[in-house]
Amino acid sequence: MVKFLGAVLVVGSSGVIGMVVAWGYSERPRQLSELVSGFTLLETEISYAKTPLSEALMRARGQKGSVAGRIFETASHMIASGDQSPGQAWETAVRCAYSVSALTSEDRDALLAFGANLGSCSSTNQLRHIALVRERLRANEMKARDKASETARMWRYLGLTVGAMIALMLY
Repeated sequence: MVKFLGAVLVVGSSGVIGMVVAWGYSERPRQLSELVSGFTLLETEISYAKTPLSEALMRARGQKGSVAGRIFETASHMIASGDQSPGQAWETAVRCAYSVSALTSEDRDALLAFGANLGSCSSTNQLRHIALVRERLRANEMKARDKASETARMWRYLGLTVGAMIALMLY
């Protein structure tokens, strides 16, 4: 009975580890989708409502607990406080959120490239930069969805299989 319970615990714990790794792969496309939605809202705020940048970023944040929401909200607060330029505030916000996100360095570089021009050009050029970063993030999202479907399934099965192999080797 104790051996069986031990085997169940080993298989279960390795299965959970596989699920956690798989969750990380499926989280990235969701975060990229939130960023794309945020940039769409930002584009609307700038082009139609002619909202000031700090207020437009706050309105574009989307869900409060999301990575996109954290980036937009942090940048908005830094710009509103006047401590940093819009580009510096955006870079700081991206770097802070990057450490707790599932985004890759390619995604971070696209976001940082957008920040280099934030608030330093006309609204027409700003809209062009928003469209460019949105398309880059959308392309990354499509690649991430393809990779996530394959890789997440593999990690789920791998976790259970390794757990079963360990249980068989121990007993």
